[in-house]
Amino acid sequence: MIYGTAGCAMEYARRGAIHEWLQLFLRNDGKNVVLADGLLLEPRVYTGPVAVDITRFGIEEGAPSYLTELDEKARFFSIVESMTACYSKWDMPPLIVNYADGKFAINDGRHRNVALRRMNITHAPVVFWTSSEADQRYISEYLSEEGMEDI
Repeated sequence: MIYGTAGCAMEYARRGAIHEWLQLFLRNDGKNVVLADGLLLEPRVYTGPVAVDITRFGIEEGAPSYLTELDEKARFFSIVESMTACYSKWDMPPLIVNYADGKFAINDGRHRNVALRRMNITHAPVVFWTSSEADQRYISEYLSEEGMEDI
């Protein structure tokens, strides 16, 4: 089964099982077992997927600063170009974004985020996760201000 689509994420969310979708996506199509394992370390609160303005996150643009070698950066942008080329035929999986300590961090979807920005697409599906009630309250307020959109 293919889990890496917004449609699949929405179906799991409708059943109240977005946490299950995250595990299936990250361990299969998403190839991010480290994040999947990390999400299981303590209780998390998940919101989404919702379509939000991804430009408001204040996330570093371009290749991540931890990519220091030229071949790493070239590979990053090669993946971004592939995503950009197939965007119109792709039911892109939501970005997975953590909110903690007053900051947003894209935990899965950095390539997708850069591809969207290159195409001047400002709204995209996101699944937010937090580890505290205070951070979850902030996400709820943020989405209320944002005027979140169903995807």
